[in-house]
Amino acid sequence: MSTSREPLPESITSLLDTLRGRIRRYVLIEGFATILIWLALVFWIGLALDYVPVTFGASEMPVEARIVLLGIAGLGTLWILYSMVLSRLWVSMPYRSLALLIERRYPQLGECLLTTVEAAESPHAVADAYEQQMLDKTRHDALAALPEIKISELFDPTPLWRKGLGAAFAVVTIGVFALVAFASFQIWISRLALNDQAWPRLARMEVLGIEILERDNDGSEGSTTVLLPFQDKVVKVARGSSVRLLAAADTAASYVPRYATLVYRTADGLSDSVRMQRMGTSEEDEQLPFVYDRKPLIGMANSLEFDVIGYDHKLSGYRIEVVDRPFITSSEVDAVLPEYTELLPRKEVVSGATQLPVGSEVTLTMTTSKPIVAATLLDLSTQETKKLTFDPPVTTIEQQYARLSRDLPLEVSLEDVDGIANEIPYRLKISAAPDMAPAVEMRPIGIGSAITKDARIQLEGRIQDDFGVARSWIEVQVVGGAVLEIPLQTDAEGKFTALIDLKDQQTPDGILRVEPDDKVIITVFAQDKCDLDGEGNIGTADRLQLDVVTPDKLLSLLEGRELDLRRRFEQIRDETVRLREDFTRIQFDAKRFALGAKEFTPKDAPSEEGKPSVNTEELFRKALDLQRLRIQRAYQASKKADGELVGIRIGFEEIRAELTSNRMDTTARKERLEKMIIEPIKQLSDPMHAQLQSTTQQLEALYDQPEPFLPVVEVALEQTDAIILEMERILEKMFDLENFNELMEKMRLLIDAQTKLREETEDLRKQQILDLLD
Repeated sequence: MSTSREPLPESITSLLDTLRGRIRRYVLIEGFATILIWLALVFWIGLALDYVPVTFGASEMPVEARIVLLGIAGLGTLWILYSMVLSRLWVSMPYRSLALLIERRYPQLGECLLTTVEAAESPHAVADAYEQQMLDKTRHDALAALPEIKISELFDPTPLWRKGLGAAFAVVTIGVFALVAFASFQIWISRLALNDQAWPRLARMEVLGIEILERDNDGSEGSTTVLLPFQDKVVKVARGSSVRLLAAADTAASYVPRYATLVYRTADGLSDSVRMQRMGTSEEDEQLPFVYDRKPLIGMANSLEFDVIGYDHKLSGYRIEVVDRPFITSSEVDAVLPEYTELLPRKEVVSGATQLPVGSEVTLTMTTSKPIVAATLLDLSTQETKKLTFDPPVTTIEQQYARLSRDLPLEVSLEDVDGIANEIPYRLKISAAPDMAPAVEMRPIGIGSAITKDARIQLEGRIQDDFGVARSWIEVQVVGGAVLEIPLQTDAEGKFTALIDLKDQQTPDGILRVEPDDKVIITVFAQDKCDLDGEGNIGTADRLQLDVVTPDKLLSLLEGRELDLRRRFEQIRDETVRLREDFTRIQFDAKRFALGAKEFTPKDAPSEEGKPSVNTEELFRKALDLQRLRIQRAYQASKKADGELVGIRIGFEEIRAELTSNRMDTTARKERLEKMIIEPIKQLSDPMHAQLQSTTQQLEALYDQPEPFLPVVEVALEQTDAIILEMERILEKMFDLENFNELMEKMRLLIDAQTKLREETEDLRKQQILDLLD
C-alpha cells in the first residue's frame, strides 16, 4: 500500500534558506558596487571632458552636453540595476536548484541531498515499503553530511572583492578630490546641476568692442574711429563697414598670454582662426591690448560669429551683425501755393528741378528704407541743424515750412533702430522761384527813329506772366515835359495792339505838347498779381525813344534812305548782269560738250604712234565738273539776289509806312512807291527769280547731257534777260522818284524862303510903327 511522503527536515530547509539569502546579498552588493563604479567613472570622465578643454582655451561643456552626460549616467545606472540586481533577484531559486548547487560543490554527498529534496517535493506518494526504506536511508545520509557543508565555500569572493574595492576606490577618490579641491568639486557639482558656473581661468580676457574705421573724402580708411561696445555679446554694423576688433588681457591674472586667437565663422560658411596683433610689450598696465582689423573685418558683407581665446580663457558667442544702412527711398513735397497764383495745392516728387513759388506753404515728406529713431536736417544755406527724434521708430519723416522765402537745400542724416547712420547724407533742394516781373515785348509798326508832331504811332507786342497780369499801360513822355498814361488791353494770349495819335494831344485840352526838336519816350508797363510784398512786380519793355522833327526834315531823312536802297538795287542789277555772263559761258561750254571729248584735246600736244599723250577723257570730265560748279554758283547768285531784293522791298515798304504814320502820304507819292517800285520788285522775287532758280536746278541735273541741256540754257538766258530788263525799268522809276523828290525839295526851299521873307517884312513893319510912335 502507498504512503505519503515526509517533509524535508528543518535542518535541510534552514540550510537551503540560508544559501538563498546569501546569494541575494551577493547580488545586491555586487550590483550596487558596480553602480558606484559606473557613477564614479561618469563623474571623472565628465569632469575631464568639461575641464581639460578649458586648459587649452576651449569652452566648458554646454548645458546640452551636460544633460546628455547625466542622461547617460542615469541610463547606465538603470541598466546596471536591472541587469545585475533586479533581473537576478527576480530569478526563482527552488530547493532543488539550491541542493543541486551544493551537490556540485560537494560531490561526496552522492546526490543524497538532491534526492531527499526531490522526494520531499514530489507530488506522488511512496509506492511501497522498499521505496520508503530507500528514501529513509537517503535522508539519513543527507542529514549526516550536513555538518560538512560550509556555505561560504559555495561563493567566489574575488569578483565581489574586486568590485567592492573598485567602488571604495571610486568613493575615496571623489572624497579626496572634495577635500583637496573643494572649490573645484563645488563647481563641478554645480555644473552637473546644470548651472552655468564657469571654471576659473589662469588668464583673463575681455572683448572691449569694435572700432568702425571712418572713410576720408578720398574713400580711404582714415584714422578717425568710432568705438562700439558689445551689448549681450552682439554689436551691429553697417554693410560694407571696415572694423577693428579690440580685446585685452588682464595683466593682474595668474598668467598673461603672449598672443590671442580669433576664431570666426561667417554667415556664408567661411570659418578660420587667426592670431590677433598684440599692441605693446609692457605688462605694467592693467590691460594688454590685442587688435585685429583684417579680413573678414574689412568691407563686411555678412554677419560674423567669433570667439577670442587667450591661453585658457575663451570668450565665446560674440556676434557682429551686418545690417543695411538706412536711406531715403522717396521724398515729396505737398505745397499750398500763394493765393495770387490761383493754383490748387500740388504734390510732387522732389527732384533736381523742384521749384515752388516764393510764399508757398511746404510739407516735406521723406520715406526711409527701415525704421529710424532720429534724423538730422542741416540747412546748407544757413548751416542750421535740426534734430528730430522718434519714439516709436518711424519710416516717414515730415517737416513743415510755413512760408518758403528762399532756396531750401537740405542734408538729411538718419539713425536707425540699430544705431546705424546713412554713410552719405541725403541731399535735396527745393528751389524758391521768385515771382518774375511780366515779360513785355513791344515793337513799333510803320515808324522809324524820327517822327513828326502829328505822327500816329502804332505799337504791337505781347505781355506774358506765369500767373496773369493785373494791369498794363503805356507811358508817353516828352523829355522834360508831361507824361501821358494810356491803359492797355491784351487778348487771351497776351498780345496787344495800340495806336497813339500825337495829333489828338495837340488840342488845347491835350496833355502832351510836342514840338520839333523834342524827344518822345514810349514805354510799355505791366504789373502782375503778386501781393507778397504789397505790390505786384512791374515789367517793362525796351524804351522807344523818338526824335520829333519837321515834315521837311523827315522827308529829307526818308529820301536819304531811298538813295541807299537805290544804290543797293543798282549793285544787284550789276550782279545779275554778271550772272547772265555766267550763263553765256555755260552755254558756250555746253556746245563744246556736244562735239565730244576730242574737242578738249590740245592741238599742240605731242603724240606717239598716232595716239594723244594727254588723257582727253580726263580733261573732258574736269570740264564737266567745272561746268557743274558754274551752274551751282549761278543758283547761289540767284538766291542771293532774290534775298537782297526782298530786303529792298521791305525797305521801301517801311518808307511808305512811315509816310502814312506821319500823315505825309500824298496820293501821288503813295502810288509812285507802291505801283512803280514795291510791286515790281516783288515780281522780281516771285515769280521771276523763283523760275530762274528752278531752271538752274534743271541745268545741274542735265549738265552732262548736251542735247537736253542746251534748250534749258536758252530758257535761263531768256529769264535772266527778263530780270535785267525789269530791273532797268524799276531803276528808271527810282530816278523819276528821285527827280520828283528833288523838285519837292526845291519847292520846300522856296516856301521856306517866302515864309522867312514874310516874317522879316512883318518885323520891319512893326519896327517902323514903333519908330513913329516914338
